[in-house]
Parts: sequence; structure tokens; C-alpha cells
Amino acid sequence: MEAEVPPGAGTIVSVEWDFDGSGTFPFSHDVDGTQSALSLSTSHRFATQGTWFVTARVHSHRTGDVNATRLRIPNLAQARVVVS
Repeated sequence: MEAEVPPGAGTIVSVEWDFDGSGTFPFSHDVDGTQSALSLSTSHRFATQGTWFVTARVHSHRTGDVNATRLRIPNLAQARVVVS
């Protein structure tokens, strides 16, 4: 997965994954808030067959504050995964 924040709009402060479509994001990457572009990967093993909608959620923040609870800008990307 590649994520990028437009110039002058801050940096990436969190990257999280929801593998099963539950709306929870139990896996996250360690991000230090200094980068405006990242290329990350992860893997996941599905326990059962089916169609899954895997979602990556990336938050940016104008000042790069990884601990900020306000003024975080979210962006989502989703991919359909078919396990047979």
C-alpha cells in the first residue's frame, strides 16, 4: 500500500488495517509522523473461505502529531479479496 499527503498538508500519523470488514482496525503500522509519503505492506491469513473487503485507513495531521485526537484527516482504501 502506498499513501501520500499533498505538499503542505502535513504528514502521515497512522496506518491501520481492517481485514474482516468488522469496522475495527486491529493491526497498525508504527508511524512516527515525519513522512508525507509511505510504502507499507502487511500479510493476513483468512481462516475461512469467502469474499472479504480489506480496508486500510490512513490518518494525516498538519503538524505530524501522532498523539493528536483532533484534526486528523482520514483516508480509506479498500480491496476485495476472494478466498477459495
